[in-house]
Amino acid sequence: MPEAAEPWEGTYDATYHRSPCPFFCMLEQDIVGEEDCLFLNVYTPVLDKAACKAVMVWFHGGMFNHGLGDDIFFGPDFLIEQGVVLVTLNYRLGAIGFLNTGDKSAPGNAGLKDQVMALKWVKDNIHYFGGCPNRVTIFGEDAGGSSVQFHMMSPMSDGLFNKAILQSGSAVNTWAMAYDARDVAFKLGEKLDIETSDPVELVAKLAEFSPKELIAASNDLAFLKNAMNGRTEAFIPSVEADIGQEIFLPADPWTLLKSGKIADVPVMAGFTADESSFYVQMMLGNIDQINEHFENFLPNDLNITDAGQKNQLGESLKSYYFEDKLISTETTKELMMMLDDVMFDAGIALSLEVLSSRISSPIYQYIFSYEAPFGMIKSLLEVEEGAAHGDELTYEFYSDMLKNMPQPGSPAEKMVRIYTTLVTNFAKDGNPTSNMNEYVNVNWEPKGTEDNYMNINQELKMEKGLLSERADFWKNLYKNVLD
Repeated sequence: MPEAAEPWEGTYDATYHRSPCPFFCMLEQDIVGEEDCLFLNVYTPVLDKAACKAVMVWFHGGMFNHGLGDDIFFGPDFLIEQGVVLVTLNYRLGAIGFLNTGDKSAPGNAGLKDQVMALKWVKDNIHYFGGCPNRVTIFGEDAGGSSVQFHMMSPMSDGLFNKAILQSGSAVNTWAMAYDARDVAFKLGEKLDIETSDPVELVAKLAEFSPKELIAASNDLAFLKNAMNGRTEAFIPSVEADIGQEIFLPADPWTLLKSGKIADVPVMAGFTADESSFYVQMMLGNIDQINEHFENFLPNDLNITDAGQKNQLGESLKSYYFEDKLISTETTKELMMMLDDVMFDAGIALSLEVLSSRISSPIYQYIFSYEAPFGMIKSLLEVEEGAAHGDELTYEFYSDMLKNMPQPGSPAEKMVRIYTTLVTNFAKDGNPTSNMNEYVNVNWEPKGTEDNYMNINQELKMEKGLLSERADFWKNLYKNVLD
């Protein structure tokens, strides 16, 4: 469990960012960060205890294994201009953050419990920075979006936030939830030549290795079978055993969603139009293997153990998206549509469908379709076309890496105005279009029975059917899960 910081005397120098949690950094092509990494950053437009500004707490993405909360990616400039208090933070990643042996040695979800500790700090202290502790919106992208939905389900997070924004991530996405956590923990031990079946001994011996060694060994556990459906990382959130400790995740996300044990708060959620564009090239490098084992595209949360049933559903998936064609460079459009759904869209849309019948608060759905000329994922993974995974972040945060301050009057500036107005309206009032202006001039209708969503581009447009005609296919595929 994370521990609260000790009080200090004198003035704390908060003018620079502290260390991120250890992770493999694509920019540096090296493992960076220190274990002493549980820091948060507070940015405020006014230091007035009476201001009671809306507060936005950001959880960064990175598949629970990469990333940090600092202004190299998530600068405050655009959001602060809209009059909110912004909090960004680090949380433990990879094996250090998500090792789960199923007992007290490593109960799991330490990284999510770090986020809970940060939310408690915000609740107790944000008024010193002009923020209102009862006007807290949690928001995040990728693993950060999944984190938001996990907090909606967790008894540990109850009462710590008032609104939720999920960007390109949900708790039921196939890369967000491990159903094999204990096995993976011992596989890590095997990689590091730890010969034991005792979880206490395993954790004690793993503690002798440096973060760099743990990350390197964890990376060796990733393999194509899981990577095909987007599960690229070994250590991610998992269900915790009831062994006397405070539990963050007492059951799997679908069980918690269907039970209604979830925070009844306003929700804004969606995805970009071309989420998996960064993943398609990786898949095309393994064409023969993926055509031979199409069943490995099936999401993990279907929990199919029967080989015959798995092959049958794999053929159904292949037939729906490719008909009688094979995956090749000639079918990249079909491959991207399928990967969008497998990795992001279907999980988000189906979870919102269940959520809408369990809470009374409004749900505002969106698709971000504006094709950014550059973005975080586009820059890091050399993606050129489409509204790629993470493209909306370019218009939500100033990035010290991208230097994405828009020129006055440019389409980029207009997109910044549109997107930040929507998310800060939601943070302030629970409605993305509560205050309209020259940029935001279309009323955003909640999901409702017609599955309304906002198409976010240079011009806003209300549309219906978040998954379009694909919804029936995915509802049928998930029939046993959803019943």
